[in-house]
Amino acid sequence: TCFVKTLTSKPVVGVGRYTSPDSMLSAVRRGVLDFIGSARPSIADPFLPTKIRENRFEDIRECIGCNICVTADMRSVPIRCTQNPTMGEEWRRGWHPETINPRTTEDDILVVGAGPAGLESARALGQRGYRVTLVDAGRELGGRVLHEASLPGLNEWRRVADWRIGQLLRMPNVAVYRASPMTAADILETGIQNVIVATGSAYRHDGIGRSLWRPIAGHALPHVLTPEDIFAGRAPAGRILVYDDDHYVLGGALAELCAGRGCNVTLVTPAPEVSYWTRFALEQERIEARLRSLGVKLLVKHTLAWIGHDSATVADRVSGTTGEIPVDGVLLVTDRIPNDTLYHELKPALSDGTIRSLRIIGDAEAPNLIAQAVFAGHLAAREF
Repeated sequence: TCFVKTLTSKPVVGVGRYTSPDSMLSAVRRGVLDFIGSARPSIADPFLPTKIRENRFEDIRECIGCNICVTADMRSVPIRCTQNPTMGEEWRRGWHPETINPRTTEDDILVVGAGPAGLESARALGQRGYRVTLVDAGRELGGRVLHEASLPGLNEWRRVADWRIGQLLRMPNVAVYRASPMTAADILETGIQNVIVATGSAYRHDGIGRSLWRPIAGHALPHVLTPEDIFAGRAPAGRILVYDDDHYVLGGALAELCAGRGCNVTLVTPAPEVSYWTRFALEQERIEARLRSLGVKLLVKHTLAWIGHDSATVADRVSGTTGEIPVDGVLLVTDRIPNDTLYHELKPALSDGTIRSLRIIGDAEAPNLIAQAVFAGHLAAREF
């Protein structure tokens, strides 16, 4: 852009997902740009200029660069934004990005789980003026966002949790309790009669997913891991096979993490490309190039057929031929199971009138993208 400024006296507009007001101002003051073009940042927060003008920097929902907005164009479906759940719903549902209908009752609400769905639900309910109690079993709020944001290249995803936590902590009508696992009995003991369950999901340990409908033989061996094992601090070593039947960013990011820790990594996927769904986000080639540069072996159009103590058998989806890969560990990134036990345990209390309302949201209802979890939380708050 500096080069462009030497060739013309006309104003120069630059884009590149500027999200921080400081970086925008720096680019203009240094003469690099005359105007900042904000496309994705304005999807994440349509009132970005207003908040800058009013010095409300802490209220800006910064874009995380996930390109979920772009995937809508690529798939010809309604647009979505991970940070801004009202995107695309302004006309269809009448949702304003900044304002929300005030409370209509004096009810208290308990939100169980502070992942993306729970955080957004509690925040939006708090904005409506309800008295909200948000509890989470962990010491740190954020749920799956914290884990995924810790992986290579995904640090900005942390903003999904950080912005909502910042908003919640400024609301006097919202109480937040960390390290507070809740049973159904605990919830009933609180006396709060409106409960929203946002307890997330967990990756399957048996390999069932998009491509396989029966458990993989050997999945119970001690060296077979799931993403939760990695997030819990279990460090893989040696020859690692990452089996990605999720097809979004996690399989590739975990393979990169293992390679960065010195493992000899083979990424196996039934899809025709690694991290196949990310082609909709225009990131597939970047992810593949990064994995290649780290020496990760890539094996596409293959399923994982069998896991042994020191080897794994893979099967070609086209020809049906099989081959063996020596392994010291196998990491399964496949389907997820909703953590909905608490919801089902509370349903009798709803039936007998002990509690007035019960709703399950986010991954606890149906595992999906973080964007969908945020949307589900916002929808629950709007509809309460």
